Amino acid sequence: MAESHELTIPAHFNIYTGKQYNRDLNVYFSVPNQGVNHETGLLLLISGFGAKAQSNVYRKMREQFADHHNLVTIQCDYFGCEYMQAANNIQVKNSDALEKIMSKEDYESLRPNMNRAQDLLACLSDYECIVGAVEQLNESEASFNDMGFMQALDLLSALYAVKIILRDNEFVYNEDRVIAYGHSHGAFLAYLCNRMAPYDFSLIIDNSAWLKPGYFYASRYVNQQKGNVLLQTEFNYLARQINYDKELLSLPKLYKGFENNTLIIAYQGVADALVNYKEKERFCNSVDHCIFNLIDEEAIDYEMFYSTNHGLKADFIKLFDDIMNKQYLKSLHNHSCSRDSNIEIHYNNRIYSISYDRGLPVMGIK
Repeated sequence: MAESHELTIPAHFNIYTGKQYNRDLNVYFSVPNQGVNHETGLLLLISGFGAKAQSNVYRKMREQFADHHNLVTIQCDYFGCEYMQAANNIQVKNSDALEKIMSKEDYESLRPNMNRAQDLLACLSDYECIVGAVEQLNESEASFNDMGFMQALDLLSALYAVKIILRDNEFVYNEDRVIAYGHSHGAFLAYLCNRMAPYDFSLIIDNSAWLKPGYFYASRYVNQQKGNVLLQTEFNYLARQINYDKELLSLPKLYKGFENNTLIIAYQGVADALVNYKEKERFCNSVDHCIFNLIDEEAIDYEMFYSTNHGLKADFIKLFDDIMNKQYLKSLHNHSCSRDSNIEIHYNNRIYSISYDRGLPVMGIK
């Protein structure tokens, strides 16, 4: 069985305020049971909304992929991920309506805990109703779901921290077998990581990445049902109010004129309500080494894919296993002939520079 490890490292300073805030980054990685050898690759697993690095499914993926595919598997709790989960601390939009439909005893029991989503669901499970609520996120500039560069910096920091550990312990691994695997927003972050570290990744697996974060412009809604009650919670992210280059965080803009050397395998559902599959296909066709797979009704196999909607209701493990078993991946390598330790992204008279001279990525904006 794979050997699992955890470490905590100082996180990148906040690029929006320029302050450190003594923020730490938790990194989780698993090493193959047979150890690391010259064929061992690295896999950066990137969760999206509603998922955590320490959830049971991702623990299983780290351990299973490490052993089955000879990979050091890596994840982290990236910047703002705590605000991307299910409803927790809520404010009910119309509590008076609940008082009218509930028994006096049940309402009095619920009232002191009405802000707790799970308690509300439990108390109302026997009542047939729809409850609207707003999540009380308590974000600040020091800590918020930026859906952009800060999250990618944490992911790259986790990747490079594990590289340093392997190097310091004199483990030789396959530098041309570095993979990023993401779902939804996690897949979007994989593209962003590739743009910020264009010489590192040999393969990106994209399950339903959006072309730009939709919650920059609209609220996120999360539905939770228990028994007869449906809780509909609205999330309004601080990123909508903070002034930074959100227009740049659009994959067509980020990849315009960019020489991509990474093999990208993208899967997109024909009925995805968050991503227009025709726009996604146009984007993929504009990027070198990108393979676009449209999942329509005929592609539903009830093994890897169960839906044509966002996320495809995919079996993450079977999808990854299927890709890894494809013959053309046996000779994966990064096509670039040189590796620059300093990367620049130019946009609107600004330069976003990423330096790897000190081991971990450092971003500057000027």
